[in-house]
Amino acid sequence: MNRRALAAALVGLTLGVSGARADAPMTIAGATTVDAKAIIALMESKPDLVIIDNRRAEDYANGFIEGAVRVLDTDMTEAVLASHVKTKGTPVLFYCNGVKCGRAAKATEMAVRWGYTQVHYYALGMEEWRALGLPVAGP
Repeated sequence: MNRRALAAALVGLTLGVSGARADAPMTIAGATTVDAKAIIALMESKPDLVIIDNRRAEDYANGFIEGAVRVLDTDMTEAVLASHVKTKGTPVLFYCNGVKCGRAAKATEMAVRWGYTQVHYYALGMEEWRALGLPVAGP
C-alpha cells in the first residue's frame, strides 16, 4: 500500500470514529432518571403525571406507554411543551427508544432548561419496557 492510500485509509478510519454517534447519557442534571419500576410507581402515585413519547410517528404507532402523548424532540418548543404540561411544577416523564435513540435526552434537557422542576427521564425507554414484557397501548 502506498503512502497516499494509507493516508486515505487513516482519514476514513478517523472520520468513522469521530462520526460515530454516542449513546445518550444515563443521567441529566436537573432530572430524575427512572427505570420501568419507578415509572409504574410514578403512574400510581402522581395522577397528574404527563408522559411524553419523543419517538417518530412510526415508532409510536407500534405501541407506546399508556397515556403517553407523542412530541418529537425536534418539534418540541417551550410553547408545545406548555400545551401538554400545564405548570412547570407538574411531573413530566420523557422517553424514547432507549440510549441508542437519544431523543428523550434532548427533550429532558430542554424541559430542565425551561425551568420544569419535576422532570423524569427514562433513559432505557421502550427497549427496556418491551424487554420486561410491560403493556403497550396503540393509537
